[in-house]
Amino acid sequence: MKILIAPDSFKGTMGAFEAAGTIAEAFTGAGEIKAIPVADGGEGTLACFRAALGGRYIEKTVANPYLERITAKFLMIDATAVIESAECIGLSLVRERKNVKLTGSYGLGELIKCALDEGATKIILALGGSATNDGGAGMLAALGAKFTDGDGLPMLPTGGSLEDIGGIELSGLDPRLKAVELIALTDVTAPLLGESGATMVFSRQKGAAEEELQKLEQGMAHYASLLAEAFGISEFPPGSGAAGGIGAAASALNAKIYSGAEAVLKLQGFYEELVDADLVITGEGRLDSQSFMGKVVGTVADSALELGVPVYVLAGDVAPEIDAELLSAHGIALAVRCSSSSDPDIILNRAHTDLYKSALGLKEMLIKQ
Repeated sequence: MKILIAPDSFKGTMGAFEAAGTIAEAFTGAGEIKAIPVADGGEGTLACFRAALGGRYIEKTVANPYLERITAKFLMIDATAVIESAECIGLSLVRERKNVKLTGSYGLGELIKCALDEGATKIILALGGSATNDGGAGMLAALGAKFTDGDGLPMLPTGGSLEDIGGIELSGLDPRLKAVELIALTDVTAPLLGESGATMVFSRQKGAAEEELQKLEQGMAHYASLLAEAFGISEFPPGSGAAGGIGAAASALNAKIYSGAEAVLKLQGFYEELVDADLVITGEGRLDSQSFMGKVVGTVADSALELGVPVYVLAGDVAPEIDAELLSAHGIALAVRCSSSSDPDIILNRAHTDLYKSALGLKEMLIKQ
């Protein structure tokens, strides 16, 4: 029996490589084990690229979501730079200070400039896991775009001040951007606006209160219209809602948008291994409806479903909306919740043990079948 183990990171507790290793350890003796750690553009994407293609990390001092100076890294593979947004504006960097009204993506723009300084002719932006909802305005500002308020005064937009933007001027945009190939790997297929967009779906997990959503959405819509006018574009493609709308700003810079999960799965050789696999085990920190909007678990499951390969999911938590009908529609035979606690400290301290025990239990169940 060939068992393919392809988990994402378990956000806040362990990376994809540790998760894959833990599950593989539990399944020792169950058959041919192939562990393939993956990512979707969020945390861990850099590590997947380096594991597959090599390269060297370059560390730079840039802004975090609150404009505090931190050290962040990107990967250079010859003249290609791979930049992970979570490195500088990730949700894990703000922890208990989640507030999309005050955070911004300026640091990501700084990392892009650092990559250009290193001579990058191709930049791959891994967009996912951000603590921001500023539509990439901060990123554009770091790259030379000028934002003014209603009185014509300079401003640096954040998620909560998008509605205050009076104009966007692009003459100062870094000219090197015109010559570089930009690719955006997004962790979701979400549009920029609407009920399934960046604000309405994802900003809650970044600190937005329910009563703030409509106002934040209005600000994003206002910004979107100015962005489209400034860049002369008619519409934003699917995936524009990724990383709090950074996908939209990336597309305005002529970036080609691709599924981060599909790109990394291909990079790691998942699809070739899937052809003769007997079953697939995937996993993530929390299995919920967002898991099927372009993230790793949904992408893995749908790919396996096409070949009739059963999928099992190990997740730190399983949301109430995940029922048997939804799982079956994606070819998932079973979803196992690994943690029995809701205390973040307990979850963190027991993450490895809980995942191992859950994987061991799944192995024993499958052997008895």
